[in-house]
Amino acid sequence: MKRRELKKALRKMGVAPYEYNLDGKGRKDERFCIEFVNDEWHVYYIERGVKTTDESFASEEEACRFIYEEFLN
Repeated sequence: MKRRELKKALRKMGVAPYEYNLDGKGRKDERFCIEFVNDEWHVYYIERGVKTTDESFASEEEACRFIYEEFLN
């Protein structure tokens, strides 16, 4: 799945939009974020300016799957 499908899946799961940032715009604190930097997809959770999760993936699909599975748990 890509970010667009992930957004739909998260809404269907009842995850509030303020719990994630999938486009890199707007607020990034206290939520899961996904960004494409230096040819890698980065997923992180940031709280009070500190990243508590910081993972890198080769594809958008892998990064989205990681976020999806985090919300399943």
